[in-house]
Amino acid sequence: MPKKPSSTSTIADVARECGVGSMTVSRVVNGGKLVSPRTATRVRAAIRKLGYEPNEAARILKGQSSRTIGLIVPDLADTFFSLCAHAVQQMAAKHGYTTLLLASERDPHSEAKELTMIKSRNIAGILIVPSNPDCVGQLQKLRARGIPVVMLDRTFPGLDAGEVTVENVEGAQKAVNHLIEHGHTRILCAGYDSQFNSIGQRIEGYEKAMAEAGLRPQLVVVDEGTAVGPKVLQKIRSPKPPTALFSLNNVTTIQVLQTFQKDNIRIPEDIALVGFDDFELAPLLAVPLTAVRQPAAQLGQSATRILLDWIQGSPSETRSLHAHVVLPTELIIRRSCGCESIKRIRNDRNEDISTQRQDPNISSSLAL
Repeated sequence: MPKKPSSTSTIADVARECGVGSMTVSRVVNGGKLVSPRTATRVRAAIRKLGYEPNEAARILKGQSSRTIGLIVPDLADTFFSLCAHAVQQMAAKHGYTTLLLASERDPHSEAKELTMIKSRNIAGILIVPSNPDCVGQLQKLRARGIPVVMLDRTFPGLDAGEVTVENVEGAQKAVNHLIEHGHTRILCAGYDSQFNSIGQRIEGYEKAMAEAGLRPQLVVVDEGTAVGPKVLQKIRSPKPPTALFSLNNVTTIQVLQTFQKDNIRIPEDIALVGFDDFELAPLLAVPLTAVRQPAAQLGQSATRILLDWIQGSPSETRSLHAHVVLPTELIIRRSCGCESIKRIRNDRNEDISTQRQDPNISSSLAL
């Protein structure tokens, strides 16, 4: 009589169900490569049928390696970080790993507590979008225990860790150069979180583009995202207001858009806008947003791949896994910059790639 699904099913139950040894089931569960595809399929089917769940505590007691990785991000309400986290979880699950997902809420104390909690667990490796340089000390202690660490999106020096970032300088230069090509000479750069090298690099790209064009940089950089809107509004109401704005991330862009809506400031008639970070609703805005798109999913996938390779590799192989991976960005041209058609400008190409058809998002927004 077939066994009914049960949360108390054991590895022996699975072995009996599909007619193999317990060692074979263990190899399939732990991602081993010494089982034929046909047998592995039978074992997985038996696992699903019986509802067998490998016990992590039992795995640890038997001296087996952990199948859990930790992921700390600043804010899951931020679309960029939620996309990264989703990609990490998918990639980890594909390789038989569970992801312990934590959000620091951009708070150094919360981040410290989360790292302490991770340190007390049997974690195979850690992925982190760091929120404070003080985390480096805790991460160094984890590295001393042999736990791999990979930083993504932003990094801090002084740590033997993998790094996955994007072309922040080049992406910012593309965005600002595009505004300069529109004839703008007073271009304001606005944002917050300048203590992170990702934002610092975007400011560097903005300043490079302005300097190459012989233009004077104008910066509004504050401590909190909510303070950006009022500061930008002050600049717009000055005797020589900016005619274009480059926003340093999507939170800044949203804050600015809300401010502009309240004060009836028209885009792009009163001020052109290009943001760093594209987001899902950007093409659906009344005036579709021109933005630098980061490969959020690829960022999460690349970081997870590096971490898993590091976890599963031999000590002699890990040296090559600490390379700094830099992913390209893409300028998605819509209408907030003053353009009427959609173009894509890739950082790894010199020419623009223009679409020949009218974007349906533009048509629908004009009909609103």
